[in-house]
Amino acid sequence: MKRKHVLYILCVALIVLFSLGPIVWCFIISISPEQEMLTAGGGVLPSRVLFTHYADIFDASSKAHQAVFGGLANSIKISLLTIALGVPISYLTAYGLARFDFPHKTLYVRLLLLTVVIPVFTTIIPVYNVFRELDLLDNIFWNCVIYISSFLPLNTWIMMNYIKELPEELWQAAAIDGFSEREIFTRIALPLSKPILLTTTLILFLMAWKQYMIPMILLSSYENKPLTMILSEFMTRYAIDYGTIAAVGVVSVLPPAIAAILFRKFLVSGLAAGAVKR
Repeated sequence: MKRKHVLYILCVALIVLFSLGPIVWCFIISISPEQEMLTAGGGVLPSRVLFTHYADIFDASSKAHQAVFGGLANSIKISLLTIALGVPISYLTAYGLARFDFPHKTLYVRLLLLTVVIPVFTTIIPVYNVFRELDLLDNIFWNCVIYISSFLPLNTWIMMNYIKELPEELWQAAAIDGFSEREIFTRIALPLSKPILLTTTLILFLMAWKQYMIPMILLSSYENKPLTMILSEFMTRYAIDYGTIAAVGVVSVLPPAIAAILFRKFLVSGLAAGAVKR
């Protein structure tokens, strides 16, 4: 085996280890007896495999079930609402930037991309103050609006570059055939943009699902908490239920993991096509 192949395998193994290692460790904790987790010098694998924490989560009569599945429903609601609003806005913006010329277009695109590097910590406190003044706190819809404003620049840039890479002859042929701009958009651009639309849908879903800082500040009531915030419900002043927290962590990883596995080819192909800069 060539040296570069060995190096490639080692790099992939390290990436897989750092990516899946915490998830595997979380699963091991979730099936371990409580006393073994709190005992120093224990082995990596538990002496007994217990699924009591998962049974408690899926028991409809338990408080853990109500908390976890209430948070799961909120996370799904937030993610779907973010996708429903974010994908059309991103695509319409990208289409306009790719197809039309207008004054200061380059400056606008650069300012749009500049917002990608602005960390959320620098804007969340001003956003909180504005929401407090306008009485918009603890509202799932307006929380999704903040998500969209955070994810819009990246998705718009990916879509814009994808649309730019479509053959110019398509637009010219459509103009010769007498297509209006609306017909070009609905009959040519949209059908050809299915891969990038699926890609950005998956990106929005994954990014909205994993959020913790924004909902922690903007969503205060128990009824609106997403799944990422439900973990704190199993930590009290005097005790921490490590097993249940680990089990909830494993459950929370499943929806984005399944979505990424099912649509991975669209994610890779869409990002590769949308990352080309002309």
